[in-house]
Amino acid sequence: MDNQDLLTRLILVFLLIVLNAFFVAAEFSLVSVRRTRVSQLVAAGDVPAQTVQSLQRSLDRLLSTTQLGITLSSLALGWIGESTMTVFVKKLLSFLPFSLNWQNLLSHGFSLCLAFLIVAYLQIVFGELYPKSLALIYAEPMARLLAAPIGVISQIFKPFIGILNQSTRFLLVLTRIPEVDLQRSNRVTCEELQLIISMEGELTGLEAAERKILNNVFQFGEITAAEIMVPHNRLIAISSTATFEELLLQVVNSGYSCYPVAGDSGDDIRGLIDFKDLALPLAEGQLNLKTPIKPWLKPVRFFPETTPLNELLTVMQESFLKMVIIVDEFGRTAGLLTLKDLIGEILGTFSPSDQSGILEYQILDESTFLVQAQMNLEDVNKALNLSLPLADEYQTLAGFILHHWQKIPR
Repeated sequence: MDNQDLLTRLILVFLLIVLNAFFVAAEFSLVSVRRTRVSQLVAAGDVPAQTVQSLQRSLDRLLSTTQLGITLSSLALGWIGESTMTVFVKKLLSFLPFSLNWQNLLSHGFSLCLAFLIVAYLQIVFGELYPKSLALIYAEPMARLLAAPIGVISQIFKPFIGILNQSTRFLLVLTRIPEVDLQRSNRVTCEELQLIISMEGELTGLEAAERKILNNVFQFGEITAAEIMVPHNRLIAISSTATFEELLLQVVNSGYSCYPVAGDSGDDIRGLIDFKDLALPLAEGQLNLKTPIKPWLKPVRFFPETTPLNELLTVMQESFLKMVIIVDEFGRTAGLLTLKDLIGEILGTFSPSDQSGILEYQILDESTFLVQAQMNLEDVNKALNLSLPLADEYQTLAGFILHHWQKIPR
């Protein structure tokens, strides 16, 4: 082999390594680029991103194309590279100041092993590891750059790729291994998403407050109305025979603007009255202090205690409800819930007090706390760093005490 032929074969070895690197980079970049980011680029009209999205939607075709390219280029490199490097090493050894016998011994015994190591090193470092690292670091730009040529190659070799995929499916059937939908298997489950959110901010880019809100969203559907409702004994209701003056005094005293309207008893909820609804009739002179509020009552919706908050929120949003009444299994009034209560369960409260200004808890010293009995027991544990046992039999601190003492404390 003369020097010209050797140079040509060395260039061919270099091109085969580059070709292998191209397919490796294409595979890793197209698989690792975030689909949400690709969808965002597609929505913005990015043409290369559309090709990326098309390839990601048919992972079988994408992976078969890249593996075909990697396999063929590796086989060609092994076929050409070893013999080329053997000749190249022999020529290098000929320049060493050894006798002819020593040169022949080294060229036959050492050149083949050294040539194999050189080809393996070049293939692993420049054909595999380096392009893979680049693809993982610059996944988005490389995916947008390499998607088009991979798409063209996929179309050119489509019949052969189809044969390969069908052969693989046949082997799966033959060995009784169920075929997995790659699209579904790559979907992130709710549990995985919660685990990602719970990771430290350095890993997710989320602040502690943001992680807390997202965790609240996932837990929202597991909470029932009974767990966060204003209980019956704290419910502020307006009599159905009340006048505008009585309503006005109640608004001043409690600070609320919407109230349930009760009949003869607290279980006889007949509707809702919203102070804001009276602004227009007041401006038009239809109201005075002695005017009954009954004509302005709005219908009220009732929901069982076991209603999940996500279902309740959907109904309240669709029906434009500010407040609903919660009833127990016997149909008696158990409490009420407002839209603000539901939103607060996601976003959290801004202070340890409720809307009426009643302080829910107060830390007197290291071992003494003053806590509202109606406070949710889970909230008590979080606020005071306690580990009081939770159970289905009770939800509040009062329920916990009654359950364990079996009597009303004095």
